[in-house]
Order: sequence, then structure tokens, then C-alpha cells
Amino acid sequence: MSRTLFHSARPDPMSAVVSAVVTTGTLVVAFGLLALDVESFWLAFVVGFGVVLPAAVGLVEYDWSDDRQSTADRDSEAEAALATLRQRYARGELSEVEFERRLEQLLETAAVSARHADRTEHRADEKRGEAPTGVSDQ
Repeated sequence: MSRTLFHSARPDPMSAVVSAVVTTGTLVVAFGLLALDVESFWLAFVVGFGVVLPAAVGLVEYDWSDDRQSTADRDSEAEAALATLRQRYARGELSEVEFERRLEQLLETAAVSARHADRTEHRADEKRGEAPTGVSDQ
């Protein structure tokens, strides 16, 4: 299971917050050092924008990508299992009764996984301070 650097077209809102906080902190420290006549004030820019900012945003993105990645993995695993089941039935390895039984098991497992994924997504939304997906404001 590999991870890509750019996993989503829409950035997470927490990434913007972390980016703004680190940028503000870097500027305050760097210009504060400049005001205090510290000759190496420019190192604050290098460390802040070159080390702290990428690390902080990377940690936020990595933490939040786990929920999305695991849901995509479960979906692809269920599709692969269904395809294998259909192929075995088509080759005659499974009787119709056995195919139906295994299909029902697979669908039950997928339904349980979907409910678990919904709960996980709800908790992730709460962690980000967003309204849970699939819930209306009625």
C-alpha cells in the first residue's frame, strides 16, 4: 500500500491553519531577531520555511490521509473479492448455492465495513471540526 505525496485535489483545512501558524511564527521570530541586531536572523527563515513548515504540514496531511486511504483500500479489496467470486462461479468451481452463500457473506462483510467506515469518517470529521458527512442540518 503505497502513499502518494498529492493524495487529494482539495487540501485539508487544517493544513491551511498549520501553514498560517508556522508562517506567522517564523516571521515573528526572524524579524524579532533582526530587530535585536542578531546577524544570523536569516537562519530563522531557513529553519522555519525549510524544516518546520514542511514537517508540520506533512504530519497533518499524513494523519488525515489514513482515513481516506483505508476507505479506498477496503473498496478495492471488496471489488477484487467480488471479481474473484464471479470468476470462480463462471469457471464452474462453485455451485449456484455456494456462489449465493459466499456472495451474501461478502455483501454482509462489505456492509459492516461500510458502517465502520462511516463511524470512522464521522470521528475524523469531528476531529477536523467539520459537520459529519451524510448528515443534514434539518
